[in-house]
Amino acid sequence: MIKFLEIKHDNEENNLKYKNFAKNLYNEAFPIEERWDFDAVFENKLNNNCKFYSFLDGDTPIGIAIIWTLEYFNFIEYLAIDKKFRGKNYGSKILTQILDLLKDKFVVIEVEPSDLNEIAKKRIDWYLRFGFILADYDYNMPCFDYGKKNSVLRMKIMTTKKIETKEEHDKITNYLYENIYKPRLAQI
Repeated sequence: MIKFLEIKHDNEENNLKYKNFAKNLYNEAFPIEERWDFDAVFENKLNNNCKFYSFLDGDTPIGIAIIWTLEYFNFIEYLAIDKKFRGKNYGSKILTQILDLLKDKFVVIEVEPSDLNEIAKKRIDWYLRFGFILADYDYNMPCFDYGKKNSVLRMKIMTTKKIETKEEHDKITNYLYENIYKPRLAQI
């Protein structure tokens, strides 16, 4: 079984051992336009409902995730496996454990639209295998694009429950904006 280790900015032991791994993987796995400042995300001074995890096989770090426990749903903001461990079923094992951990509420993730590139299509197909349902609607995810304030990315959400209406979809994306993105944008 994969071990979940919450790494915190105020825990020196975990910082020394796992923070550099987490930062390198975060910067390698996600395009710059989808990344917020690592230290701000890691320190998470804005909200205690967010946890930064490193996943371990024994003592070897193999992946990371940032998971939010929100009022109406759970949100997996980032999930990545180190490239030297990809294709070895770690991602599937970790996502299965995450979904078991978060079974109290439905889960939301963000994905790039499948028409963007083949990697985006494969990522959506992978989440579909775990029961996620792709919402019918695009939305503009706010981001900090290093110098271009108020930049947005066209994204979609996937959830573990069917989104029935545009209003329901917009309620979720507006909640993400108000509770996660707006406070981050205010720090810029």
